[in-house]
Amino acid sequence: MRILLISYYFPPCGGAAVQRWLRWLPELVKAGFELTVLTTQDGDYPEIDETLLNEVPQSVKVIRVRPPHFGKLWQLLFRNKSQLPYGSLEYRDADGLIKRILIWIRLNLVIPDLRVFWNRQALKRAIVQIRNQPTGLVISTGPPHSTHLIALKLKQRFKITWVADWRDPWSEIHYLRLNSPSRLSLKLHKHLEARVVQSANLNILVSESLARQLPAGRKITIYNGFDADKMADLKKKAIDRKAAEMDSFELKYVGQLTAGQNIESALSLITASKLKPSLMLSFIGTKLSLAQKGLLDQYLPGQVRITDFLPHEEALKEMISADLLLLLINNYQGFEGILTTKLFEYMASGTLILAIGPLGGEAEKLIRQYGAGGYFSADQTEQALDYLNQLHQHWAQVHALKNDSDISALSSQNQALKLIAALRDEKKH
Repeated sequence: MRILLISYYFPPCGGAAVQRWLRWLPELVKAGFELTVLTTQDGDYPEIDETLLNEVPQSVKVIRVRPPHFGKLWQLLFRNKSQLPYGSLEYRDADGLIKRILIWIRLNLVIPDLRVFWNRQALKRAIVQIRNQPTGLVISTGPPHSTHLIALKLKQRFKITWVADWRDPWSEIHYLRLNSPSRLSLKLHKHLEARVVQSANLNILVSESLARQLPAGRKITIYNGFDADKMADLKKKAIDRKAAEMDSFELKYVGQLTAGQNIESALSLITASKLKPSLMLSFIGTKLSLAQKGLLDQYLPGQVRITDFLPHEEALKEMISADLLLLLINNYQGFEGILTTKLFEYMASGTLILAIGPLGGEAEKLIRQYGAGGYFSADQTEQALDYLNQLHQHWAQVHALKNDSDISALSSQNQALKLIAALRDEKKH
């Protein structure tokens, strides 16, 4: 069976956006699928990770179409240190009029997202590909959700089966909640969202909450998961820290901080615990604002390590070698369905997790189900302190805090089995 996967983000793009399908491609190849990926050439990527190119199976054909480059224009307008907003449309009081106008235009006139300007050329190339090599199954993955509109037009033009993969909400996505567009713009978002869900033969969702949140349509939930083979190999190769290096308790946060994550609550909790005297808090691949750096200096002066973006495998090693991993769940409406790639990799690392966020979401459910750590709301200070102090006592005695629960059901390999079964079932119909 031939598959055309349409994805704006693909290696050498780095970060979480590429991991879901990068892990599934090898499993699809093993299952006998013939795969072509339509993606971007030098897109506006959040990060670059050339090492991920080695993980794309050789049999996968990759077609690259160059999109418009708004990142360079943004830097020209707001100096090289300013990066094109990625996953955020917030602005500060100190931001100038031009930046405010551009964000207003993006919110209200560029729908569904800035990547939509790639669609015209991508659609042309997809049509050529399907004509030259008839393809019965097209998969689009978003965000950017504009990618689904390419597949929608292909379905209207050709007799194909279309599967829409949803890694995040659309009209209910956090940056539209925090900085709402006009009623007319939001209505258009919802119209396009419903049209995609209802037109696709099948919709794949990263969480049950997202499945309930979207309009009616055929849906199945498949988790992001983690690469079980890679994680097992890295854990075998992990070298225990020397006794001389055991004097610090390493708490690590891996990845970006986004709107709604309460870093100050975490810092207040940590500094009130028995961890503080021996603590080293590390941020791996995290872009911190001046205000956030100020909080770190206030709460933990001299006890913070900030590391630039690392290749994916190096980031996994950081997770494995940590004494404790920090997870911050965004505190805004719709948090229940936040199941990031990072959560599954955190769990697979075997390192315990300190999770802080609103109660009642799917992340909390999984952490509790698999005994992966402690989950607390921002106002559960006493319970969280008891948890941290118990961990510190255990660490002081044995210098080992690991969770050995069997989470193989959550692996990308097992999640891919659900995907393969669903795709084959769709072709039968």
